[in-house]
Amino acid sequence: MLKLPSMHDFSRDARLLIAVTGILAISFFGLYALLRVIYVLRLGYGPEYVGIFSATGALTYMSMGVPSGALGARLGTRKAMLIGASIVVVGMILLPLTEFTPPALRDAWPFFSQIILTVGWSMFNVNLVPALMASTTEWNRNSAYALSSAFRETGTLVGTFVGGLLPGMFASLFVQSLDDPAPYRLALWVGAALAAIALIPLRRIKEAAAPVAKTHASQSRGPAPVLPIALMAIYIFIRHAGWATCQSFCNAYMDADLHLSTSAIGLITSVVQVVAIVASLLTPRMMARYSNGGALLITTVGSALGLLPLGLVPHWTAAGIGRIGYQIATAMWIPVLQVFQMELVDAEWRALTYGITSMAMGLGFGTLSLAGGYIIAALGYRSVFLIGAGLEIVAAVVLWAILRKQRDAVVATSPEPVS
Repeated sequence: MLKLPSMHDFSRDARLLIAVTGILAISFFGLYALLRVIYVLRLGYGPEYVGIFSATGALTYMSMGVPSGALGARLGTRKAMLIGASIVVVGMILLPLTEFTPPALRDAWPFFSQIILTVGWSMFNVNLVPALMASTTEWNRNSAYALSSAFRETGTLVGTFVGGLLPGMFASLFVQSLDDPAPYRLALWVGAALAAIALIPLRRIKEAAAPVAKTHASQSRGPAPVLPIALMAIYIFIRHAGWATCQSFCNAYMDADLHLSTSAIGLITSVVQVVAIVASLLTPRMMARYSNGGALLITTVGSALGLLPLGLVPHWTAAGIGRIGYQIATAMWIPVLQVFQMELVDAEWRALTYGITSMAMGLGFGTLSLAGGYIIAALGYRSVFLIGAGLEIVAAVVLWAILRKQRDAVVATSPEPVS
């Protein structure tokens, strides 16, 4: 029987990387992700603007994928992550300054802050995956990525819960209305301060993955694995487009259509995160039972099933149930995908590979976010969730074809049994 992952199973650098993931998740995936869209809505913008705002970050992430991987290969993953995390803090500080910018710049300022934030996040996140790969061994690798995902979900839980409470606390403290942007601005600055704390353990990490130029100076690289990377990029593009529907618009849907308070949205999201934490810890069991490819397929179909209640039933209970299924699948999908991608190529191609697939993530997310705002304006929020479910099913079909091709290749190269 497989035991749950434990921090004692890993090296010092792996533990620090996992801890940094959790700390940044409190701010980036929790507090900031919950409040940034609501803050933009309180500034007086509509769903079309929210869609463009989300797409700006996604398209920036797409364009930074390969440069972030190349930077990590040149400077080393630690230095690239440290620079990236510092830029993330700056980006988080910038968004709440929107109210203080000159009127001529006000409409563009959130986009500017989103670009800065995403440049930093790309540099950090793209290099985190190969850094963790280099800090683990074959026997504890799946558990390390699963525990990293659990820390990310736990940080998201804490950040979401705190983020749901902070605007009300600031509104009460300074006698402000929750319909005004000021309480959300103050809460977002708390998120920036929390993100800055992650720089402390990040500075203590040694170079987990040496720059490629040094590590492989005495040996030439093998040929680039173009076909496997291209096929995975297609799958990830479609999969991430479907994933973007809830990530970009779920909070706005519960705020604008279901008329839930920020604290209620935070509470629902927190409950969802508790389930996701458990799912992350159980991921190594699923990977061992179904293989990494099989687990990837199961979680892709699971995302589609999670989006269906959001699109079919206009009630907060359906939104909660749908988000639980969606988040369980996402919590399991991320570590499985990371291991699957890293094992797909040789070590010298890992940072660049994750950079390329990160481009596909950003392009898929950005395309749907950009189109989603206009779809919502024309057809309503629930229509975009049904589109997301359909995209997840298409992604599952593409992944099934990839896995079948891999299996056929293994059979073709296996030696024939000696009679």
